[in-house]
Amino acid sequence: MIRFLLRFSLLAALGVGMGVTAFAGSVTDVNGLYYTGVNSSGGLLAGGAADPNWTVTYARVGGANYTGTSTYTGSAYVLSSAYIDPAYVANTSTAQWVTAPGASTAASGGTANVGGDYLPGNGTSGSNSAYYVYRLAFTIVGTGTGTVTNNLQISMTIAADDAYTVYVNPVSSPTVNNSGAISTGGTAASASGTSAWNNTSAFTLGNSTSGGGTNNSKFVIGTNYIYVVVANTNSTTGSSGSNTPNPSGLLVYQVGSGVTIDGRVIPEVGTILPVALAFGLFVLRRFRRSGAPPAA
Repeated sequence: MIRFLLRFSLLAALGVGMGVTAFAGSVTDVNGLYYTGVNSSGGLLAGGAADPNWTVTYARVGGANYTGTSTYTGSAYVLSSAYIDPAYVANTSTAQWVTAPGASTAASGGTANVGGDYLPGNGTSGSNSAYYVYRLAFTIVGTGTGTVTNNLQISMTIAADDAYTVYVNPVSSPTVNNSGAISTGGTAASASGTSAWNNTSAFTLGNSTSGGGTNNSKFVIGTNYIYVVVANTNSTTGSSGSNTPNPSGLLVYQVGSGVTIDGRVIPEVGTILPVALAFGLFVLRRFRRSGAPPAA
């Protein structure tokens, strides 16, 4: 009985089971929307540390494709304050710039994977172009299965060097050809930006235009993916004859504290759990004071 009351109180605090209409594929909560450069508890990581949440799943460098654990793919690395490019928009108090594996501390070489930001990439096409695909996996909790049918909106603020394109749950993981064309199995981009290293842009990933929302994403109950394709172009359009590495990175925040479901703001876990537990203890005390015998 005690376990039932505590579980009921948590569901009540989440708005589940108390007058909320349940639909097939109806979202009730979203978990795992981590900012870049933080650990799994949301704390800032040290410069040079591997990001446990954001992964570079694919890279096209020098005309070659990289996947799995390779020179340019794997856990993203946090940029160190000693090497971060001075032209970049500043880290926030809750998010930090990250970059792809293989990044070095200097254009002439230096040390790789210790917090530097120098990576191959010159131009948007040709053998010296380079693209790095970052991925964040997150979980949507709800009733039913398959595509989410009620209104889910997730805000996102981003900066990237040099340009970025965002996809949500593409049909196939993004890849890039030698002309710079991104292939996703037909999934349209949710957002994009250029010359984005010294400024941030904010947008919404959403599945419905009702109530003034945005409709540019498809969500599912269970595991979902946000992909950010970052082009390292050195501000060059088309092909380039230079193969000198230059800074590249990604900064993402406002993905976990800006979520609405059917227009209702979803509080962060840190505010949900204390309310749920307090309510559960209140119900438990009232239950004990009633004189009812304890559960066997």
